[in-house]
Amino acid sequence: MKKIILSGLLVAALAMSALAQDMMKKSLYDRLGGQPAVEAVVKDFAGRVLADERVNKKFAKSNADRLVKNLTDFVCMATGGPCKYAGGDMKTAHKNMGVTQGEFNALVGDLVATLDSFKVPAAEKNELLGALGPLAKEMVENKSDATGTALPAAFKPAPALMMDKGMDKGMMEKSLYDRLGGQAAVEAVVKDFAGRVLADARINKKFARSNAPRLVKNLTDFVCMATGGPCKYNGLDMKKAHKNMATTEGEFNALAEDLVATLNQFNVPEKERTDLINAVAPLAKDIVEKKGNKATGTDLPKKFKPAPALP
Repeated sequence: MKKIILSGLLVAALAMSALAQDMMKKSLYDRLGGQPAVEAVVKDFAGRVLADERVNKKFAKSNADRLVKNLTDFVCMATGGPCKYAGGDMKTAHKNMGVTQGEFNALVGDLVATLDSFKVPAAEKNELLGALGPLAKEMVENKSDATGTALPAAFKPAPALMMDKGMDKGMMEKSLYDRLGGQAAVEAVVKDFAGRVLADARINKKFARSNAPRLVKNLTDFVCMATGGPCKYNGLDMKKAHKNMATTEGEFNALAEDLVATLNQFNVPEKERTDLINAVAPLAKDIVEKKGNKATGTDLPKKFKPAPALP
């Protein structure tokens, strides 16, 4: 019996050893989950960075599509995947950005938050961070711990992605969602806009009883859908959602100003900015209940019934 048990343990040990060796043979790219996983991680990471006030000023002039595409290819290649990174080297790409050590640390913090949200195992997480950590010497131009510093005027961003000379026509045929930069850009814009609204004394009383995560989720889905994206908005129609809020025309104008400030913050091109504003402007008739009233900062009526928090 002892021999049988010992034999079984030996077989198990050999099997575990073989499994471990097989895992070691796999690239980090494969162990992370391949291309779908890399794309999902980069998309989430880019969204966090573009919404992070500690570092997003450094990307104020960057094209979101190009940023996500190049970052996806770079991570894919750096982890042993089949992609070819065609962007500039890290030193050239970040030249004159004035990135501080504090801002690089913020980027790493956002990456860790993304990896944790996807529950990436510790070994793979540490290996990925180890592969990207040396980039600090290529990106950091200022050893300061400061964050949120302005992008120097001397920085020259790479142009938007252009496949060929006929791309201009193709861009015109793209949905507003795609021209804005897709899901990562929509999420970043909505998160920034919601933050401004909830901090704006001219309007934030109207959202005093609203659930912030639900507000951001529904608004993200609504903007995504309204601009031609793949999302499905499951919230109430605008009239029902704002019923009994007693929103004034002045307060709606404050919302519009907060949106414009967000779009300016992300350097959204004028055409896309105008198209987005035109897409949401008709909502005034469903949101405003006190037309002609220019007052702002008015209280939320007691009879308003907010939607429940997300489950």
